[in-house]
Amino acid sequence: MTRNEAFLDYWHATSAQLDAAFEEWIPRFFGGHPGSQAAAVHKALDNGKRLRGCLLCLVSDALGGRREDALPRAVAVECVQAASLIHDDFVDGDTRRRGRPAAWTSYGPRKAVLLGDLIFATVLARMVETGRADGLALAEVIAMMAGGAWHEPLESAELDPARLADGDRGSGLYPKVIYLKTGALFGTAARLGAISAASTPDMADLAFDAGAHLGEAYQIADDLRDLVGIDGGEHGASEPTLLSPAIAHFCGPETLVRTACRTVAGKPRAAALTELMPLLRERMHQAVSARIARAVDSVDEFPNNTYTGLLRAAPSQIVRMMLHGD
Repeated sequence: MTRNEAFLDYWHATSAQLDAAFEEWIPRFFGGHPGSQAAAVHKALDNGKRLRGCLLCLVSDALGGRREDALPRAVAVECVQAASLIHDDFVDGDTRRRGRPAAWTSYGPRKAVLLGDLIFATVLARMVETGRADGLALAEVIAMMAGGAWHEPLESAELDPARLADGDRGSGLYPKVIYLKTGALFGTAARLGAISAASTPDMADLAFDAGAHLGEAYQIADDLRDLVGIDGGEHGASEPTLLSPAIAHFCGPETLVRTACRTVAGKPRAAALTELMPLLRERMHQAVSARIARAVDSVDEFPNNTYTGLLRAAPSQIVRMMLHGD
């Protein structure tokens, strides 16, 4: 069996264990709330890939942790991810999530936003009870994710060239958004895995770096899929505005503002964006590969064991799931 195949087996087994853990820990986390709210939390968690929770468990295993210590933290991370998606779907106007109606279409916008807030606050309280480091890590990442969402342009009026331009392609809006919006939660999942294994702060920092690089690669892959779907593709909708930071970052600021308009450089938007696709694909794939390499490099100081080998395989396999919709 290859290392990649072994990681996929680990992911399948751990995902099943996390599903069982939800049945145990959601009532504990949300026991003080009405049953209808706990049921809504369960529904928000349905059909997820459990990637962040799996990463947390894998880091814990690689560092000699116990699964019983990792699982409640993994449940908390998956709850944070679910709450962020509830908010994102409403803000972005997405009506479907994981093959089902988005929460805001089922409960109404007000209740959906409140449900997301309820999940954030409750799991934060549970993690503070678990330990100061756990509570601080979760509080910081919730704030970071909100900051990432704050920086995303939602209307064409927000597409300011000075704000979106990158210069050296290492600064600017796009790297900031993918780090805050996605990299930080993957990083925090890895950090909590190290914390659950009672590792040193330095090792927890290394784990965070590995997870953050993985999360950035994952988000770029997600954006690549969305960009391919512009104007009639599978993903479509509002991406020309939401993904303008990506277009600016990878193709230069001269292309960026008009991507939300009817024409780009005097051509119909669909035709102009089609011309950009080869360059976008090439540069986005390069960026994904670079971040996968950084994620792998970040675990160099981990103990040399079977789980660390799986951790090295995780970034490329998780990104592959995103690119191919597995």
